[in-house]
Amino acid sequence: MQKRISFYDVDWDRRKASGSVALAFDDRSTTDLRPLAAEELGVLANILRSNKPVYYDPETETFSTQTDPVGE
Repeated sequence: MQKRISFYDVDWDRRKASGSVALAFDDRSTTDLRPLAAEELGVLANILRSNKPVYYDPETETFSTQTDPVGE
């Protein structure tokens, strides 16, 4: 089930060469995506920064800029 992202935080650790994205949702739940390679972190940061609203489905680990149609 998709959740609308309210806030996010992007982090990059140069020493470990890995990143993370912390997501907070409208229902006040949170999730932490880590470890992320530089390329994946860049793609996710771009999606989060450039699109509003953005949704995340924890079951399928997918991001979307639109909600699922009713009945899906």
